[in-house]
Amino acid sequence: MKKNLLVACALFVGLCVSAQSSLNHMPKEAPQKGYSNMIVNTSINNSINSLVPNNIWYDDCSDISTWTVTNSSTLGVQWAVEYNPAAIPSADVSPIASATASNGYMFVNSDADGGTTDNDGTTISTEFTNATPIDLSNYPNVQLTFEHCFRWWQDTRAVRVSPDNGVTWVEIDEITNNQGYTYANQSSDNPHMSTYDISSVAGGQSEVLVQFYYNDNDYWAWFWAVDDIAISELPDNFIVSSEETFGGWWIGYQTVGGLGQDYTFNPLSQASANPYAFESVIRNGGIGTQSATMHANVSGAGSFSTTSNPLVLASGEQDTVAGTSTFTPSSTGLYNIEMWAVADSAGLGNVITYSDTSTKMSMVTDYIYGKDNGSNDGGYWRLNRVFPNPGGFEVSSSYDIYADATLYSVDVNIADWSIPGAEVYIALYEEDLSGGNPIPLAQSDIYEITSSDLGNWVNIPFLTPQNLFASTPTYRIAIGANIHPTDTVGVNVSDPGDYYSAQGLNDKDGILSDDGTVGWYTISDIPMLRMNFDPSTAVSISEVKQNIFNVYPNPTSGVFSLELNDNKSYDIIIFNSLGQQVYNNEINSRSILIDLEKLESGVYTIELQNSDVVYTERIVIE
Repeated sequence: MKKNLLVACALFVGLCVSAQSSLNHMPKEAPQKGYSNMIVNTSINNSINSLVPNNIWYDDCSDISTWTVTNSSTLGVQWAVEYNPAAIPSADVSPIASATASNGYMFVNSDADGGTTDNDGTTISTEFTNATPIDLSNYPNVQLTFEHCFRWWQDTRAVRVSPDNGVTWVEIDEITNNQGYTYANQSSDNPHMSTYDISSVAGGQSEVLVQFYYNDNDYWAWFWAVDDIAISELPDNFIVSSEETFGGWWIGYQTVGGLGQDYTFNPLSQASANPYAFESVIRNGGIGTQSATMHANVSGAGSFSTTSNPLVLASGEQDTVAGTSTFTPSSTGLYNIEMWAVADSAGLGNVITYSDTSTKMSMVTDYIYGKDNGSNDGGYWRLNRVFPNPGGFEVSSSYDIYADATLYSVDVNIADWSIPGAEVYIALYEEDLSGGNPIPLAQSDIYEITSSDLGNWVNIPFLTPQNLFASTPTYRIAIGANIHPTDTVGVNVSDPGDYYSAQGLNDKDGILSDDGTVGWYTISDIPMLRMNFDPSTAVSISEVKQNIFNVYPNPTSGVFSLELNDNKSYDIIIFNSLGQQVYNNEINSRSILIDLEKLESGVYTIELQNSDVVYTERIVIE
């Protein structure tokens, strides 16, 4: 499948996009809860760790002569030192922010050098290995660390260590492969700090080699940038906190329900029904056994603090912990959340160590329910395209409902390159958490993009208020567009960072699959789509077009009645969500029975027209 599909980058050239898709590696799935089995530190805001390991060996990746570079690439493409931090081709992780990026980093770029089609015989397969073996004979307990960033698309990234100058190799981690990735998102943090305990392989050895392997598997894939590689002695006491969440993503969702997502904009009604639940993964990065606790502190519009129960971890062990109490905000406003871990050396001299502190924010609101960070720092998703295969898409975001609510509209941030006059709509689905496709519930009228909408938020109401129930408990809102020869449009997205969220994409025309199969995919970037519970955004009576006919039942299994309120003759035309005509008939009586059971589930538009007027209504086929 050609991969000049959709963009997750803010660059737009003409009407054609040339960038990798943001599709997750698990297509056509229910919302996915993921867990990274990489031993990592997440992005941090301040460094308070009291024991930073001393390096035994370090390379800042500024000099290619310190490395041996090999390749079996079709075109001879291989790792090289790149001196421009902005050479990273994906906007959400560019420029690379490693500590010494300005003096060079190791870089391989399938996006630029791997051909623009898949399976075209231009495989990139390359390694770089330290040229001089590292003597660790006096260091039995050692760890490997490096900073890197990447974006996945079918490409393999692996880290290998040899204890005997290359005679034997041990694969420490296959970070990604052609099936998927171990990291929580398709794009890494920038930079991402990876830490591996390599004592069992390299500890006490005199000729240690470290190797970084990349293979794009003959796909038009992305890239890998690696910098600041070090081997250090494991300290006696070292604690790492990562994967912090305040929505109950790891543990709380199992009892509360829903997905346990992190809501950056959280209506007071929802926050009261589902208090903030603080969780993280704590790892013992030292040699000695540690007794560790997670700490969470809330400040801003209110204050709160909690800790987890103590967790005893042997060297290298990690586990997920949760605060012993949850936080229920009493008022609207901005809440700042800090999370970190504290460890006692558990018998090794009562040494206290601290992890780095992760900082998050959540705005408690009256009506707005959102998961984006308020900034278009993740690029955009295109909602329709012309080249190379024309088609339309829906980009969606899933929302847990903990207290019954009425949804009046959806707030959408429109990409600034969109064409004025392009038409979009919003849709509401009920999530099928058993794994099936989401169930359509409602769709708005068409909204026409104006020049003032570009790069801004717009509010699109549903035709009627939509009642959401905590008993469901998860819904999905989406923005979509249909095929159009010129009027393309996109929705902006936020970099997911270390917030936990579920979102998807509906390929309405099957242009992302090799066999033309339509259906839903999961994506990693967070669309800038927010539920709006404000009654003032509802469609007013004066805005509703006069309706002279009724359809029932609605939703329907496919067979329904249409009844007129007058005795005139009308043509009945029914369109699917792609704008394709699926039914045409004439009505000369007050009622007619229509059978659409052979059609797929979805939202359809009924047009009743004669020479004078056109009336429309939506119907949902389940």
